Amino acid sequence: MSEYMKFDVRQIDLGEIVKGEVIDTVFTFTNTSKEDIQIDIVDACECTTLDWTMDPIAPGEKGEISVKFDSGKKDVVEEIAVDITLLNNDPKTGGPVLDGVSYIYTFKK
Repeated sequence: MSEYMKFDVRQIDLGEIVKGEVIDTVFTFTNTSKEDIQIDIVDACECTTLDWTMDPIAPGEKGEISVKFDSGKKDVVEEIAVDITLLNNDPKTGGPVLDGVSYIYTFKK
């Protein structure tokens, strides 16, 4: 967790799904820093297609990370991590600001 982004929810439960379903969900966050932030990279497993707010996000403004999960690409149930890298540098580490969220699901029997 970073001091730059406050997510409405850090983990989304997609519930019980049929293998092969494609599920869309959105993570919404607020910029809680004192500077504009900008997302550089959002990454997850091959079962996940991602889109996100590309423009800089001012302090107090909201952004989104859209997730499309293709359950046909999964054989086992697992928590899927979504890793977020900002263009902003973390003053504590000198490197980029890192954050993350996740989603979970179960297959219908």
